[in-house]
Amino acid sequence: MLSGPPSLFLRSITRVLAVVVVFFLLQQYLYLRKSVSVSQGALKPDVQSCDSLKGLEDFFVILRTGATEAPKKLPVHFSTTLRCVPNYALYSDYEEDIEGHHIYNALDEVNPDIIATHPNFEYYRRLQEGGRDAFTAEELAHWASAKNTNGGRDSPGWRLDKWKFLPLAEKALLTKPDAKWYIFIESDTYMLWQNLLEWLSHFDSSKPHYLGMQMQIGDVIFAYGGAGFAISNPALKKVVEHRRANLKFYDDFTGGHWAGDCVLGKALANSGVNLMWSFPTLAGGMPADMNFNASFGGQDKKPWCFYAASYHHLPPSEYPNFAKFEQSWNQENAFRLRHRDVFRFYIIPRISSEHDAWDNLSDVDQTEVHSFGDCRRTCESQSDCLQFSFSGDSCKTSTAIRLGHKASGDAMHVKSGWIVNRIQDYTERMDASCGNKDWILP
Repeated sequence: MLSGPPSLFLRSITRVLAVVVVFFLLQQYLYLRKSVSVSQGALKPDVQSCDSLKGLEDFFVILRTGATEAPKKLPVHFSTTLRCVPNYALYSDYEEDIEGHHIYNALDEVNPDIIATHPNFEYYRRLQEGGRDAFTAEELAHWASAKNTNGGRDSPGWRLDKWKFLPLAEKALLTKPDAKWYIFIESDTYMLWQNLLEWLSHFDSSKPHYLGMQMQIGDVIFAYGGAGFAISNPALKKVVEHRRANLKFYDDFTGGHWAGDCVLGKALANSGVNLMWSFPTLAGGMPADMNFNASFGGQDKKPWCFYAASYHHLPPSEYPNFAKFEQSWNQENAFRLRHRDVFRFYIIPRISSEHDAWDNLSDVDQTEVHSFGDCRRTCESQSDCLQFSFSGDSCKTSTAIRLGHKASGDAMHVKSGWIVNRIQDYTERMDASCGNKDWILP
């Protein structure tokens, strides 16, 4: 009896099974590579996980937020990033209490003439008079959806935010004058305190230090606020004294600028304290969106190899998951969490062969590709391609691996895929590039 070629159905089943087997083997490989497992079960009592953070009492943490985002973004911090922090203060453009925690007004000592007349403060004046009820639902929705531009985010709360940085430097020093380190964070910054403590132990806090993820506007190099930044006590004293002696200059400079972290960076530089470039120890992206092979800090400072002390842009829903992951790691491992560990054990378990309504941030356009299957085959034909996405008639590929995020709005029709049988080779190549890299140090 003659037999014909396998049916299309059988070939499809075979292909799916092959992908499943490869992905299963990859997960087993990653599991066996790990010397001590990270439990996803219940954590030990909170007090035990805080006891290991010796030296955190020497920090004063300043969390900066705004009235339109505070009710949504702050509460999760009380059970995650701020849970073990003994000394911190919350600052906004509106004084209030949220879940029993007091939020101070960062702008209450700005020159009254500026508050009364500067266009940036129109929003602030309305806010102080009527609270959030002063704004219509349409206004709040419009500001929440505002896009980032070359001059910052196009919303009145964002334009007001630049005025907070220098006043907060002074408020921090007055509130906790004996702190060794002042850690400035935002409402979507996640700090890994155990790693930060170990990193800062390499620095003499009695000397002026300004540490953060480097950014530049014009001729000013400054620490990016979203990644968090650290200023030692002597450095903060220098910039506060310098600003007091040049108050009008910095009020005028702030009024004409658009980024408050840049304003603070200029004041620090003018007071004799320059930034130590600290990426990727301090990072400005969230784990799901990061390219762990990025050369932003230079070819020898790719995130993969280095310990991680901060991430940014985490949505509130992500904090409990990542906090649980970090705490489990610290309880069960003697070595600190690196970016590559986050990739292996937090990101990879969430990656599958394909995902509907998902954008994995692939960024290289491919032409003459008209289906998701063709997009996959295009990626597979390129030896360095690791992932792809397809939307409408647009195929994009990438040589980096990112998880990305759920697509929404007009992007709902995006579908993403990964070449899972290449991930193991990718991680081995990345490991081989590391050598003895660990912390960013002078």
